[in-house]
Amino acid sequence: MLPNQGLDECLDRTHTIDVDISVDGPLPQGNQAYNTLRNLPQTGFTFTPRSLLHAIGCKTAALPVSSTDECLQSALLYTQILNLGSEYLSFQGAYGSDLQANRSQEVGIGITCLLAERHFNIPWDQLGPLPGPGKRFDYRGTDGTLKCIFESKGTSRIDYQSTQIHDGLEKKIAHHYRGDSFDVELIVSSFIGHNGGKPRIIIADPDKSSFKELYDRGDARYFRLKHYCRALQFIGLPKSAYRLNRYARKYLSNKQSLYKTIREEKQEQGALIALNAEGDTFIGRWFDSWLPVESKRYMKLYEESKKIEALITSEKYRVFQGIRRDVYESGLTAEPFSQPLLSREETSKYKSYRQSGVSVFTDGTIMVFERQ
Repeated sequence: MLPNQGLDECLDRTHTIDVDISVDGPLPQGNQAYNTLRNLPQTGFTFTPRSLLHAIGCKTAALPVSSTDECLQSALLYTQILNLGSEYLSFQGAYGSDLQANRSQEVGIGITCLLAERHFNIPWDQLGPLPGPGKRFDYRGTDGTLKCIFESKGTSRIDYQSTQIHDGLEKKIAHHYRGDSFDVELIVSSFIGHNGGKPRIIIADPDKSSFKELYDRGDARYFRLKHYCRALQFIGLPKSAYRLNRYARKYLSNKQSLYKTIREEKQEQGALIALNAEGDTFIGRWFDSWLPVESKRYMKLYEESKKIEALITSEKYRVFQGIRRDVYESGLTAEPFSQPLLSREETSKYKSYRQSGVSVFTDGTIMVFERQ
């Protein structure tokens, strides 16, 4: 609900979230990699809801289990369940436990990814889930020098953050038991409350007595491929995403050989539309529903969707999720998505589309909200 304010104004408003460093996991004094975080308790962590929703939309897009398995359009959902017009970013209303727990976790992932990119300079395509079984942190990333893992937690109960930190510490111990050790092992717990409550972030990383050689199944190429699997889901191409996911798995099993491409998926472009922003063409789709139609995977959420729709009293919105044409076309080559990422300076030129605000990330993805 956005009383007396437009969606764009709310999405572009700067929010500064309080940050505490956990007493159970203080940042190790001898680790200079954490220097960029040490002032956060004084300055807070600043971002816009637009960047948060974009991060959630592309980073939490579920990998397809079939060629028709679309993902949730999470960015559109958050325009309905977050109180974007309040002083503090918060959830509004009451929703079922399945919806609430998963959405709180998605907010945590979005905040963690924004923090990792900004404070550790990790390229957007290198932030991805760790491969392999067992108790482990959520995300890994590298700036080319630092090897980092991130445990992302999200909750709508402020008293639960301590439990989340301790769970993260247990996962850290599990990593060390397997012989894994990293330059940065950061736990991020994000609290976003209800109906105007003040949010809070807690970060933690207890000191380490020694470093062991990093065990890393995937390399930069593998994590880029997995990232663009989610990007293809983000723009509404589950068949291409499914094929690229299979391609990435084969690449991981034999890094010297690439067996398949998504070239044959080129006909999927017919399902996309073109949008022009600042002279560049982006291709993607407009979504007016956050739930895929007739999806078996998300069947349990249809009743929750009806509850959310009943609470909406303001204008409804749709979202365009797409990718710059040259980046998409790089996915149709013999070695898909080998193009350089866009620079932050390049993404900053995208300001608007038909009087609506625009968000473009360095991976080439775009997000635009518009009244239906």
